[in-house]
Amino acid sequence: MNILDIITKKKNNEELTYEELSFAFNGYNKGEVKDYQMSSLLMAITINGMSLKETLSLTDIFIKSGETYEFKKKVSDKHSTGGVGDTTSLIVAPIVASMNIPMAKMSGRSLGHTGGTVDKLESIPGYKVELTKEEFYNQINKLGLAICSQTDNLVPLDKVIYALRDVSGTTESIPLIACSIMSKKIASGAYYIVIDIKVGSGALIKTKAEAEIFSEWVIKIGDAYKRKVKTIISPMDNPLSLSIGNSLEVLEAIEVLKGKNNKLKETSVLLAAHIVSMAKGISVDDAKILSNNALKKGSAYKMFEKWIEAQGGDLNKIKVSKNVFFLKSNVTGTIQSISAINCGKLATKLGAGKLTKDSKIDHGVGIKILHSVGSKVKKGEPLAEIYVKDFDIKLTPEDLELFVIK
Repeated sequence: MNILDIITKKKNNEELTYEELSFAFNGYNKGEVKDYQMSSLLMAITINGMSLKETLSLTDIFIKSGETYEFKKKVSDKHSTGGVGDTTSLIVAPIVASMNIPMAKMSGRSLGHTGGTVDKLESIPGYKVELTKEEFYNQINKLGLAICSQTDNLVPLDKVIYALRDVSGTTESIPLIACSIMSKKIASGAYYIVIDIKVGSGALIKTKAEAEIFSEWVIKIGDAYKRKVKTIISPMDNPLSLSIGNSLEVLEAIEVLKGKNNKLKETSVLLAAHIVSMAKGISVDDAKILSNNALKKGSAYKMFEKWIEAQGGDLNKIKVSKNVFFLKSNVTGTIQSISAINCGKLATKLGAGKLTKDSKIDHGVGIKILHSVGSKVKKGEPLAEIYVKDFDIKLTPEDLELFVIK
């Protein structure tokens, strides 16, 4: 078997066999297939797609590349396909766990212009994102909640492919996103799985039609492994929250857990309700009431504090950059939209995400939006606070085109 033949076959939009996919992807994991060869194959897949059969095959190859987890209780997990200002995991997890539904989540890092849960958690000083299998089991059994990074032994193939996709222009492939998400959910032992499919200019999935295909595929992958999967399709043209950047987003999640009402809270409650509905066998409306009560009564925040403490984090030491400037409006008018993709790209350029595999994340930088869509603003009025590492960063007018005002 030859990697060049496999690349050519997919370039010509032909279906790859299980054996061919295994040869290419496992070969890359072993170092037998080079970066530039795998990048070519990933690009061919991104352009031409994969069949459901190929996607199921690649998911299986991913899962079998490492160890798998099994829990005594049925545990839950939640995932977003990638958005901007999306910190729902930090809110959903403690809501669900506070109702004695275990949440065992292994999260990823930033991908393209979208933020990663692990990067956000690392902005909490002391938080231990890497847990051994034994530590992960123990925390779930004791507390009912743990979120950590993918271990080296859990779907190691996805870990190396994920990093390459991030810097090779292949983040937007629906089959690759499906394989990446579902292989990790299944290998990490999740039974109740909710997938938040983000759609729009600021998402990795751009159209509702693509989202519906993706939804069908992740449900079928779940069925193949006897897991309960629920999908929700939600818009991502505007950022989900008013904060973009790791520390800033954690601080906003804390505000929601303490009672703040906004779009981030509404989305988080909906996602939590779907997990609660599956786990308790009740309607989504009843599960929403329970989820809202967990926030109102403070049980979700108490669980959040216990979880962060259990993994060594100190919430009192979260820091944001002291170097801040205002982005001001050039006109008087009404905010029509806030570009999620431009906010994500700017945050990445500031250092909140990675431009190369070797880039380092700066947790203190980011954007704090001061007005929501529909707000009226005057010329010269501040629209956002831009947190930078230092003021000599070179930003173009295009970098700062975040708002449409008319």
